[in-house]
This record gives sequence, C-alpha cells and structure tokens, in this order.
Amino acid sequence: MKKYLLDTNIYANAYERFYRNDYFPSFWDKFAEVLNDHVVVPKIVKDEITKSDWFHEWLDNNYQDTILNHKDYSEGWQTILGYVQSSGLYKDQALTHQVRGWAQETIADPWLVAIAKEDELILVTDEIKNPNLGKGTPVKAAKIPDVCDRQGVRCITMNEFFGEIGLSV
Repeated sequence: MKKYLLDTNIYANAYERFYRNDYFPSFWDKFAEVLNDHVVVPKIVKDEITKSDWFHEWLDNNYQDTILNHKDYSEGWQTILGYVQSSGLYKDQALTHQVRGWAQETIADPWLVAIAKEDELILVTDEIKNPNLGKGTPVKAAKIPDVCDRQGVRCITMNEFFGEIGLSV
C-alpha cells in the first residue's frame, strides 16, 4: 500500500542538488522503485516542477501508477485554507501573497495537506516549522509541517522517509 506523499521540494532537491542524474544514476534506479512501491504522485506536484525537462521525462518513463488528480480534493483544500485564514496564526498574506499564497490553486502545499489528511498519507517535506508560530504575532507564511501538526497529518523529512522505506544506494 502506498502511504507517502512527497512535497515538490523533495523532487527538486533530489534532481537539482543532492542526486543529480549525471552523478547518481543508481539513486534514480532505486527511486523509481520507491515511487512505485510507496508514493502517491499528484498532478499539482508534477505541475509545480517547471525547471527540469529531464525530471518530467524520467517521471513519465518510471512512475507506473496514475498521477492523482488533486482537484478531487477541493473540499479538503478549502478546509485547509479556512484553517489558515481563521486560526489567528497567520497574516492574510499567507493566503494572498502573489507568488506563494496558499489560496492560489497552483500552489501545491495546501493541496498536499488536504490529500494527506483525507487519504491518511504521510507527507514528506524539507520545509521547517516556523519557530515563532503561536507566539503572539501572526506569521506571514504557512508552512506544511505546522499546518500538518494542527490537522493531524504526520509530516516527516526526506531522510526520515528514506529511513522508513529502507532506501540504501
């Protein structure tokens, strides 16, 4: 059973920073197995990856399952946005910022939390919790780990994910 949902930053960090295909082809062979055995890939994540034609081709050639339609989770997405808006923890720009505001349909973060919550998946991200959240002044950006905590969604890092699935290259 697939039980993990990877944030866009996990893929981008892998192909851009840590495991470039030119230097780590064995990682990508193993990662294909990992995706097919353990990971759900939603369309919103694939759409957010705009800097790598190589990765899109690799994903198309290696991910054997159907790409999940994130729009099927619109009700949950609205619930997550409602939480961010009404919690008192975030400034309005957490939703409305022109580039990274969660109310934009093209931003994967709230969709991922909604999908993970509804399907009881573990969300994997390299985002870090905001240490100032809930300390008196609303913060300007919502972070996946903070919202997951308050929505009852388990959220882990890339290395925790690799440890749980036993990835060794």
